[in-house]
Amino acid sequence: MHNLSLRLRSFAAALLVLVVFIPLAAFTLESAFTSSLSQSMQQQLRVQSLTLISEFEMSGDEPVMPEQLFNDQLNIPGSGLYAFIKLDERMVWRSLSTLNWQAMPEFSAPDVGKERFDEEYSLLEPYFLFAYTAEFDSGGEFVPVSFYILQDKSAYNVQEQAFITTLWRWLSLIALVLLGLLIVSLNAALWPINRLIKQIKQAEAGHIKHISQTYPPELEKLKRSINHLLATEQQQRSRYKNSLSDLAHGLKTPLAVLSGNTALPDDAREPINQIDVQIQRQLKRAVAGSNTAWEQAVEIAPVLSKIVNAMNKVHAHKQLDIEQVNATNPAPFYGDSTDLMELLGNVLDNACKAAAHKVRVDVVAHDKFVQIDVEDDGPGIPKEKRQLLLTRGTRLDSYKEGQGIGMAVVADLVDAYQGTLIIEDSELGGARISMRFPTKHHI
Repeated sequence: MHNLSLRLRSFAAALLVLVVFIPLAAFTLESAFTSSLSQSMQQQLRVQSLTLISEFEMSGDEPVMPEQLFNDQLNIPGSGLYAFIKLDERMVWRSLSTLNWQAMPEFSAPDVGKERFDEEYSLLEPYFLFAYTAEFDSGGEFVPVSFYILQDKSAYNVQEQAFITTLWRWLSLIALVLLGLLIVSLNAALWPINRLIKQIKQAEAGHIKHISQTYPPELEKLKRSINHLLATEQQQRSRYKNSLSDLAHGLKTPLAVLSGNTALPDDAREPINQIDVQIQRQLKRAVAGSNTAWEQAVEIAPVLSKIVNAMNKVHAHKQLDIEQVNATNPAPFYGDSTDLMELLGNVLDNACKAAAHKVRVDVVAHDKFVQIDVEDDGPGIPKEKRQLLLTRGTRLDSYKEGQGIGMAVVADLVDAYQGTLIIEDSELGGARISMRFPTKHHI
């Protein structure tokens, strides 16, 4: 649940409401309709009973009923409406509609002046039953007479089922309409957030410096915070670089004075030069790799093209063939453009110095990392010295031309950007140096 997107959570919550609301609404409406229909049936049977009572008479001790009743349904066999009269617990009359009945039902009489309504009176089929007991004068004595009305439930069931079918059809249609409106309203509500996310990605890619579009009040505060974070990040990096530059300049001047001092012993000059080199390397490492979640992307291809053009001029006397594979690949490097130029410049310069005729550069973008391969057809790097090249902080200026201090700087920069440096034999005959840098979401 914690990994679900806001859109999916909102949709699931609204869908849960619909799933709960629609059946509850159907159950409520169905119950209301059934109750209303049952009350209507009770009222109808009460009227039928009163009509039957009005047609009943006592002649001495014998009940008298007309041959044809006012309600025609009671005169037609099997009509679905049936009537019975009991006197002193004896069945003394039944309607013509019961002509085909083989067995008479058993009834329990309500008290005098009371009625009873049964929605599920079962014989061979379910019936509605309405019973009422009244008193009639029989030779100067009042006797209880019970009247029973049975109504077949088949018509009622058909009507109830038709209502339920119609109800669910319309509720399903309403649910679909509400679901559509839910999706539209959800997209409309999340559209500003999607727009903000898009601008944040543009800021990450380096296309914009700050978020400028207008957003709802709820997101304006977030936008201002992000813009403040972007501005603060840039200012901190600028101050950091300026401070380090001032430090480097402040240390370089005294070292230059010491180096130019004629009274300085010869055996002290080499340590001073080493101090100068180490200061430059450590300052470069301090600046590099300070990338954060807001580090902007730099396209490798344009920077690589500039470096290749420079190498063609610097090493023009060798007439090298410097091949760029995937030259238009828009692979990004999440770091400082100056660091990228120094990485490519050092590796390509060493490859050009070591190469006899050909240098090849390839940039490949994967899901989790970007890989830059630089190959040459030179003598290669001995296997016993490759580990030294990969050792953090190792000084490699003991190598022959093409494998000097520049590769140590490359190793430091690759390590600072959480990358990987791989040295292998090249198909061209020399060395292949592969630099892998993690993509934005895998840093």
